[in-house]
Amino acid sequence: MNKIEIVDRDQNMPPLLKLKIPHSGYTRRRFRVRTGISEGRMHNLHDVTWSISPSVSGLSIDQEGLLVIQPKANPATIEVMASSIDDPEFVAKQMVEIEKTAGKDIPPNPLEKPGWQLYRHDEFDKEYLDRSIWADQYLRNWSDDIKSKTNYKLEDGAIVVRADIDSAPWSPYDRAENSSITSFEKTYLHRFGHNKYEDSRIIPEFDGFATKYGYFEIRAKLPNTGDGSHVAWWMIGVQDDQNLYAEITDPTIADKRTSNETGEVDIIEIGLDQLSSWRPVMHPNNSTSLEYLHVSETWLDFDPGNEFHIYGFEWDENGTKYYVDNQLVQTTDRTFDYRMMTFLGLYPQGGMGKANRIFPKEFIIDYFRVYKKDEPLRANDIRFEKEGLRYCIKRPEGQEFVSFKLQATVLDQFDEPYADNSLVWQFSETISGDCAKNISGARMDTKTGEIVLTQNISENADLFVTAKVKSNPKVKKTFHIKVSTEASQPLQIQIVPQQKVVEINIPEHEKIQNQTFHAHLLDQYGDKVGGEPIEWAIAEGTTLKDITRISGITISKNGVLQVTEDAQRGSYFFVIALTCIQAKEPDRHSLDSTIYTHQLVKLV
Repeated sequence: MNKIEIVDRDQNMPPLLKLKIPHSGYTRRRFRVRTGISEGRMHNLHDVTWSISPSVSGLSIDQEGLLVIQPKANPATIEVMASSIDDPEFVAKQMVEIEKTAGKDIPPNPLEKPGWQLYRHDEFDKEYLDRSIWADQYLRNWSDDIKSKTNYKLEDGAIVVRADIDSAPWSPYDRAENSSITSFEKTYLHRFGHNKYEDSRIIPEFDGFATKYGYFEIRAKLPNTGDGSHVAWWMIGVQDDQNLYAEITDPTIADKRTSNETGEVDIIEIGLDQLSSWRPVMHPNNSTSLEYLHVSETWLDFDPGNEFHIYGFEWDENGTKYYVDNQLVQTTDRTFDYRMMTFLGLYPQGGMGKANRIFPKEFIIDYFRVYKKDEPLRANDIRFEKEGLRYCIKRPEGQEFVSFKLQATVLDQFDEPYADNSLVWQFSETISGDCAKNISGARMDTKTGEIVLTQNISENADLFVTAKVKSNPKVKKTFHIKVSTEASQPLQIQIVPQQKVVEINIPEHEKIQNQTFHAHLLDQYGDKVGGEPIEWAIAEGTTLKDITRISGITISKNGVLQVTEDAQRGSYFFVIALTCIQAKEPDRHSLDSTIYTHQLVKLV
């Protein structure tokens, strides 16, 4: 061995490394040993024994080189030592100074918030992730189900979203690395790749949590590694207006955007080398609902990487507000007029900050809470019905006309059906739904939304169907439908009837609770496709990689779920209905588009 050294980073290891004793939780740092020089590069040495000297209460190091500092530790200067297993006298040392954190944690807010009603929340105090809200995948429509998997653990009443030494690029289209929990999954979500239509996988929608307007709050400790890249709490539109046959092929339409619900707000997007500089960002991402805004900087006069603090985001039809520790710090007049989902994640190699591969990076979230204003109910949003949703309509051939209509529901601020469901319907010029349009060969009943297509309709027409609340036309929703002459092709499976969560009672001793599920294979026209077998499975998450066996739960080949007393009360799982069919041929990166769907089940 020419040289042996202990490092916790790729470059510029300091002679004396300074780490802080946390006010709560843990400070963790991954050390590794580099030895020898080959072609100008150091190589990691794995066959070593780790120790620290002197022994200090509240400090420990495991044989993977992970140093753990607990709040009870006292300030000290120690040596981290690594001895070669092959030659125990060959020892590397690194001096580490353990310091007290100067500040302290901000205590949690009470659940009750004056003037607001608690809408959804996760205190992360269970043994398992709340699958009714979160998926442990990151934008898996642009990746496979292994690379997009979240590294996390639930610990001490918080979720720790992590990245460690094995962190790697998450997508074939992107060299960035990430680990994130997400509240929504969908095909084409958050446009990515060189070709946003060909590169995306077709995946079933997971509607964990997305809403329009409210007050959002987390209590969190940001990663404390001090390098790069960044940590983020952000939200994007869920693209309810997006068609699975997304590309605009109608030559009469100049605006080729396939979704107007693409906006993004980066509530927290901070480089780990500059944690005290907080500047939220609002991106339109081609949405016409707002203009880009880099919110003015707020200087955080505390240590975000070693203390818990409270970060808040208020959003309504008039603009957005940003809070730190319950104090309003920034206000904007920019807003979004569609529902949005949430990401909580970190990006160890993602284009911000001086990424230096210091691990583990840990984003610790104590809770996630969403509130709605305590005010009279009103029309707030519109949702098109998902069951039997058609993405294409057959051009009339051999018949004078075809007719159909979309089903839509007006929702209040709490995403519940609103009493006044009166809508006004129109064809629109673009996906934004702002301006009405007359279409040759098509007419619409403006009161009922019934659409009639005649033989004069273009064979490749793209229709933007817009519904507006009659009493408040600013509340609107548009959906894209394609006129097609293509042959029927399997596209999706739907479990019927669709429910957000199916609750099943755990039976008494030696009894069995049965629940039968049904599923239909549908084509692009929303019609049933026969002749293809549908298989059933049980999964812990939303992906086919999550299919597993769960104690006390089985499902038959006919979709009959059986639950016994051995099942864990309060837990979630997914019933999976799947085929052997691909919704689209895998592209050059072999991304899988197996046609399947899932139904969330909770045991009560």
